[in-house]
Amino acid sequence: MPETTRALLSGQETAWRLILDHPFVAQTSAGTLPLSAFDRWLAEDHYFVRSFRAFLTELIAIAPDEQAREVLAGGLAALVPELELFETAAAERGLDLSAEPSLLNLGYSSYLTASVREGWPVGITVLYAVEKAYYDAWASVRDTTGPDTQYAGFIANWSSPDFSAYVDQLGVLVDREELTPALTRAFDRVVRFELAFWDLVAE
Repeated sequence: MPETTRALLSGQETAWRLILDHPFVAQTSAGTLPLSAFDRWLAEDHYFVRSFRAFLTELIAIAPDEQAREVLAGGLAALVPELELFETAAAERGLDLSAEPSLLNLGYSSYLTASVREGWPVGITVLYAVEKAYYDAWASVRDTTGPDTQYAGFIANWSSPDFSAYVDQLGVLVDREELTPALTRAFDRVVRFELAFWDLVAE
């Protein structure tokens, strides 16, 4: 693992383990996640993904070269079927996706947009942190569940070989940047937001 991403992740080993061992992740793996918790996650994460799409669009606009724009454009395109997955599941479960999101969700989503204002190095670090955390969490669920789980579609979405390759591509972009306190701070903020988000939906 090249230097910048290695340093960012090694500085978060304890928190990363908390993400992977979080009750929401563990209960999804075990098939014991309460339906109310999944419904709460689905509604909150749907709002987050919609905000994430706007963040990604803004980040593409400041990408430094065609290679970076192509990588991010692939991630943006993948959000179309992802949102459809949410909307189909919500319709099946009778959930209102227009409900007001939590203040935490609003804060996290707003931080994504704010990170773009800090420039490309911070913005791409934030994007990598979000996607890396999701891939690692859902890959851990994938490795402990079978294909018959009711969450198979969501697990596949964030633990597929294609998504893994995308996260690796983001890591390559981050590794082109010099490690700075601003990147370390941005990565840390995402990790803390992710843990707080899991806490929110697992209540």
